[in-house]
Amino acid sequence: MKKALLCVGNELRGDDGVAIVVGRLVEEHLPEWRVFFGYDTPENEFGSLRAYEPDVIVVVDAMSGFKEDKIEFLDLSDERTYIYSTHNIPTPILMSCLREICTKTIFLGICVLLENVLHFSEGLSENAKTSAMKALDKVKEFDAMIE
Repeated sequence: MKKALLCVGNELRGDDGVAIVVGRLVEEHLPEWRVFFGYDTPENEFGSLRAYEPDVIVVVDAMSGFKEDKIEFLDLSDERTYIYSTHNIPTPILMSCLREICTKTIFLGICVLLENVLHFSEGLSENAKTSAMKALDKVKEFDAMIE
């Protein structure tokens, strides 16, 4: 089974880079996954994802509006659902476009504090570092379920 992880985030905006850290962890601990780093413009990875032809895509990104340490797989199939994003393309529209590449596409949201993504700063808060490790565990659980 071909498994893809698309990481969305900006490492220069503090905790917004949490998904990029998750991508590096997945590369290290789950080598059977192919990681795509979309950074601020995940749509730039669409061509590479199409060429890879994955059986499943997990999109991981920071989100706000929930308890800070919440890490959940979310169904964003309703394009009217809104999740705060610091990126150019709203998350539900991104997911809709990705489902044209792979129908089995799911979103893994990592909740961070809004104030930790609004300013330019390098590095993750301690809470975001902990959340990145928990997100790796979620990907491992998902991996075990789909095998």
